[in-house]
Amino acid sequence: MNLTKQTIETLKEQYLSDTRPWVVTYSGGKDSTAVLHLVITMLQELHNEGKDNKYCYVVSSDTTVEMPIIEKYTKTKLDEIDKFAKNSDLKLSCHTLEPKIEDSFFTLMLGLGYPAPTSTFRWCTERLKINPATVFLQGLVNKHQSILMLLGVRTDESMARATSIESRVLNHRGLSVHDSIPNAYVLSPIKYWTTEDVWTYLGKNPFPWGDHSYMMSLYDKGSSEGDCNIALNPDSPSCGKTRFGCWVCTVVEKDRSMEGMLQNGEEWMQPLWEYREKIYNYRNDTTKRYTRRRNGASGAGAFLMEVRRELLEALLEAEKQVNINYHKMKKNDSDYNKNEKIKIIRDEEIELIQIKWNGDGDISNHAYQIAQKFDRLLDKLISTELRAELESFDEDDFNIDLFERIYELESYRKNISNRYGVINDIEKRVVDFYKGEFREIN
Repeated sequence: MNLTKQTIETLKEQYLSDTRPWVVTYSGGKDSTAVLHLVITMLQELHNEGKDNKYCYVVSSDTTVEMPIIEKYTKTKLDEIDKFAKNSDLKLSCHTLEPKIEDSFFTLMLGLGYPAPTSTFRWCTERLKINPATVFLQGLVNKHQSILMLLGVRTDESMARATSIESRVLNHRGLSVHDSIPNAYVLSPIKYWTTEDVWTYLGKNPFPWGDHSYMMSLYDKGSSEGDCNIALNPDSPSCGKTRFGCWVCTVVEKDRSMEGMLQNGEEWMQPLWEYREKIYNYRNDTTKRYTRRRNGASGAGAFLMEVRRELLEALLEAEKQVNINYHKMKKNDSDYNKNEKIKIIRDEEIELIQIKWNGDGDISNHAYQIAQKFDRLLDKLISTELRAELESFDEDDFNIDLFERIYELESYRKNISNRYGVINDIEKRVVDFYKGEFREIN
């Protein structure tokens, strides 16, 4: 019996052994695609035998900051898989998991001033991937009492991965207990497949829901072989080191995946690479950040309000340029859609960013002002009641711009118990302002 048939037979045995539904994690990469393909093949065979007696959920994570080319590919494939499953009457459906809007990358970085993530302050993974997956999977457990997750991890990928996989305690059926979800079990059906096995299988077995040549071209353009599966996968690689990671990832020094794409025909994404470099450099520049954290501790804190405004405008400019580049480069492609709009940041995020800025003393609705430069949120007021009231004062006795800069400092420090140095900071702002060389000093 060859490897493919053997794996499918093993899957059938597991499927028929209990009533718990399956959850197949899908990233769009080769390993998760191989597992999903095997599962669908098995379901087709069981359906023809009248034995497909339980449901399969295909779960994909969308952090909302995936590379546009990967986001589009994954969404297209999920739509194709869903359509195929319905037409084939299979008990399978696809589900895309996204973070809450208040936990989105740009809400936190631009709204609250979180510095771009580091290896020691990786605030993004839990909010963007783990939390959405936990909520969804826990809901399935509550509904069905138990679930079985199928992961595309392999010992062949690295020594560290092999050690991690082999260290997991398996029950008599070869299942391991999930680390963080009670009553969730894990199965790795291609655990001992080699990279060659995966590519051979995909090459000889065209997807029943569509061609796989485009996925192979994406691997050719990138620089690594990794998959970034649902973050709840206990053996998955750290995001940022794989092709299918977030384009804003600053956990690593260099974004090899984006660089690979830019060097191999996807130059239209250059503005995103430049923006990623900007936030990486700003994160390490203490002059761009408050000298106290929001909890009052001394040390590099949130991005300054002035910096957040700059970064929002730079992001919207990057979005504009990406769209110009994309339509210029792709207009002769067979699948080109002249009405396609690549959205890097959503309107709801900008609105929430403004709310966060209001809490930090922005009296001029700067987020809305910036958005309207790019024809976004044109129905939003660009002045608050406080700003309108202050504008009625005599300018000879009162300067609104100076007031706002002092007010921003006070607002940021209002919840900090240690007020040491705040008067001195305000004095510095006043002096610098009247010198005509104001800079954010905190």
